[in-house]
Amino acid sequence: MRFALLMLALLVTAASAWAGPYDGRYRPDHPSGESWDCKRVGKDGGTILLTSNIFFAVGSRCNLRDPVKITGMDATLYDAICRADGEPWQRRIMIMKTENGIAVIQSGARISMLRKCE
Repeated sequence: MRFALLMLALLVTAASAWAGPYDGRYRPDHPSGESWDCKRVGKDGGTILLTSNIFFAVGSRCNLRDPVKITGMDATLYDAICRADGEPWQRRIMIMKTENGIAVIQSGARISMLRKCE
């Protein structure tokens, strides 16, 4: 019994150590996002999932590497290695907490406002 409790405590501690500051399920933060399904991940009209260092969006997946905290902001800059239907590509992205979720800012000044699914 003690061993089982110890293993459970270790698993909980490890899971929280790997959790990222922006983990969660998100949808677009505008009226059309209200129809998105917050249970289906990576499908058309489905949720966008951010977990630890992986960003799952519609038809793509990005591994987030080399996090750099932005001084004075609740934001982090990452190197994103992404893959969709073709070859992998790389870009820099910044993820920043907002009142309702997160903002994802990509090179070329593309900003995606995402609302946290409830």
